[in-house]
Amino acid sequence: MRFSLTGRVITMTFFQVEGERRDSPAHREHVLDTHGHKPSARSYTSLAEIGPWAMSMSAQTLTCETCGKTFVAIAGRTKSPVRYCHDCRRAWQNERRREQEEAADLEWQEQKKAEKEVYEKEIEAYSPIDIGEIHPSDNTLYIIGNGFDLMHKVPSNYYSFRDSLGKDSALRFALESALIGDDIWADFEESLAHLNLDLMGSRFIVDSWLEDFGFFSDEDAGAAEFYLAVEAAANPISTIANDLQTAFRRWVNKLAVGTRDRPLEGLFTPGGKVLCFNYTEFVEDLYHMEDVVYIHGCRKNKREKLVLGHRPGVSMGSLSESYRKPRTYRQAAVDVAQDSVFSIIAECDDELIKDSQEIIRRNGAFFDGLGQIDQIVVIGHSVSPVDWDYFAKVNESAPNAHWLFGSFGLRDLENIRNLTDSIGLRGFKFFRTDEIRAEPMLESVPKKKDPPKPKVFSSGNLRAIAHGWNLQITQEGATLLEIGLPSTVRNVVFFGEHVLVLLGDWEQSLLLFGRHDGIWGLIGLLTPVKNQSLINARLRHIYVTNDAITFVYNNRVRVYDLSSAKVIKNKQVRDAKSMQYPGEDILQKLTARKRH
Repeated sequence: MRFSLTGRVITMTFFQVEGERRDSPAHREHVLDTHGHKPSARSYTSLAEIGPWAMSMSAQTLTCETCGKTFVAIAGRTKSPVRYCHDCRRAWQNERRREQEEAADLEWQEQKKAEKEVYEKEIEAYSPIDIGEIHPSDNTLYIIGNGFDLMHKVPSNYYSFRDSLGKDSALRFALESALIGDDIWADFEESLAHLNLDLMGSRFIVDSWLEDFGFFSDEDAGAAEFYLAVEAAANPISTIANDLQTAFRRWVNKLAVGTRDRPLEGLFTPGGKVLCFNYTEFVEDLYHMEDVVYIHGCRKNKREKLVLGHRPGVSMGSLSESYRKPRTYRQAAVDVAQDSVFSIIAECDDELIKDSQEIIRRNGAFFDGLGQIDQIVVIGHSVSPVDWDYFAKVNESAPNAHWLFGSFGLRDLENIRNLTDSIGLRGFKFFRTDEIRAEPMLESVPKKKDPPKPKVFSSGNLRAIAHGWNLQITQEGATLLEIGLPSTVRNVVFFGEHVLVLLGDWEQSLLLFGRHDGIWGLIGLLTPVKNQSLINARLRHIYVTNDAITFVYNNRVRVYDLSSAKVIKNKQVRDAKSMQYPGEDILQKLTARKRH
């Protein structure tokens, strides 16, 4: 099957769709003309024809059972009844989250205790030497990893990177959603190899996105909606590929040593060589090492890309569904979209691959110069499989060297045993790094962030003050309305005796407030019609009069009654955007979009 752009006609073409002939009326219904219209698309012309979906999406005012505050809830968004305002619900969620974190921390402590007991038994079986027994020389190669920075109180583990993103970060959400694993931050680079394909590429997900963008039922839909749905499905991996490098370098650039101690003072000699897997230059600054190769890049070089990723050829994950022949146009469209999603995933995954062999080739002179090395000290490196190619190359380049591995815990010990078995290394020794201590510097108390300022919207002596999820309407200092909202506020427009509030939710919901008999209150939610969102790329004008608000799209007009916020007209009109309508056009005020 393929999705083809043929001249000025966009068609879906596929091989042998069972139950539907290419020349059948069912197929012809889905051929799109130049503007993306489906010739057989119908239009709703009355409220009865709009259907129960639109009627189920309504707004109502409720009283919070905890604090007694009045708030707006949108029916149909949750299965269970809404009983609490956002602030009380958020406070409850924070308390539950705190309890869960405490329970998880206790479980982690118990797990670490059990691992420590196993580690003590296993490491002693190797008769580890004391770090003071290591005698450095100019023929020593040091291989250092992130544990080196951690020993010097640098907050450089991947949990710190996670925390630097913030809880509301789109990148963090994408990483924790798209990557498979109980704890992706424990071995972050390895986790990058394991993508949750069901999240992005399952037929159900792809079909849902096509439905959400109105590809199947919106008469204005065309290739743009198809590709928007594909991009939305692949958004998690696209976000990772596009944003990870920038966010990671921003975090690395801020890392700093957090101790005045030099716990490895007797281990390093300036005449030795260093193969550094860190992005920081602390081994130079703290121990005056000069011959350092930053195999994955260093933050000192602002133009150099920091290498972060997984091994080539590692499975990205698997899709938990089997192939089927498409029997309908819809199934065929979903299959084509699914292929496009997988294509994006594959392209983005290429950005997350750490090509160790190519990196080794580029640093060939360094590895070729290791022939005189007679001692290799590995310290602060977890010896994760993602870096085994480098260890194998060092072993090949310095065949007569004696290896000394620093081990911090059970995971290091297991990785080292697996590595040495893999490359056939014998006669190596261990030394413990979990007993190395450094006193942290006293940290200054971080300055508390100022709370976000409220948004203020004015019209004459009327003011709307939006603070978080709350809205207050005042007149000359007197409060006319104070109410909680189902989302934050993006914009507010006053007209006549009404206020139109554009919410910051993903649906860009519109709430209509008004004054009746001198009292302000909620009139209702301007309900979207299924597959026909209110605020979209095809919206050209919003006209308001004393009794109606009219949304004008390229080829559709939708009118709401201001007394009820209900749809009273929703009709397909060819070239509707070019016609004249009564009232004031508030599109630019509401969306900051220029009029067309």
